[in-house]
Amino acid sequence: MHFHDDSLFPENQQPLVIQVAPYGPGFLPGDFDDIPVTYAEQVQKAVDCYNAGATVLHVHCREEDGKGSKRLSVFNEMLDRLRTAVPKMVLQVGGSISFALRRRRPEGRMA
Repeated sequence: MHFHDDSLFPENQQPLVIQVAPYGPGFLPGDFDDIPVTYAEQVQKAVDCYNAGATVLHVHCREEDGKGSKRLSVFNEMLDRLRTAVPKMVLQVGGSISFALRRRRPEGRMA
């Protein structure tokens, strides 16, 4: 990399990717003042992050009680709302949910 007099101007720099995970399921609403729980609160947090310069959102969803959700219907609803609110943001679904089919073992237990 070579630095020239104008190399630090934003228009001359390489693109910057900022990834955020503002509402991971490891924290509950009582842990901090600003943990978003409702769809509207979570979407607003994503919009705030986007407006601050974030380009990738690591998505986790919450149930009404504030605990992390693993329901596909909740994720589908959240992703739909996020695509509307921040259409240019890259959405990465968090690891708290698995889209893989679970197979039953011969003895009836889940694999």
